[in-house]
Amino acid sequence: MRAWKAAPLLLALCACASVKIDVIQVGPWFAERDWREVEVFASREQTRRPWGGIGIIHGPPMSAKTPKDRLEKLTLAARKSAASMGADGVIITVDQVPTAPEMGEFQEPEIYLSALAIKYVTTVSTPTAK
Repeated sequence: MRAWKAAPLLLALCACASVKIDVIQVGPWFAERDWREVEVFASREQTRRPWGGIGIIHGPPMSAKTPKDRLEKLTLAARKSAASMGADGVIITVDQVPTAPEMGEFQEPEIYLSALAIKYVTTVSTPTAK
């Protein structure tokens, strides 16, 4: 196979291998931890203790027909990113990008991964206000 024929295939494979996520710090970050220690939740109601958000993680918009393994890679990337913040858990959801009719053009539905890195609140004894 000629190199110029293989280039598009190689570029497509490289694009699938990389996972791009955006991270926004919204609270203090802590010492990094192993990503396997970060609990994964699908909703706020699944968490067991009080917590605070320390980071927001967003994946890129992608086709609603995205293969499940691509979403799993993004979920793993979000979990590893949360671990680098020192999070105890991460709440991960997959949402649909809102669409509006654009001058009669068809727009394929898109989804994106959204996550919130959380840190459990530790019990702190503080004096009551006088």
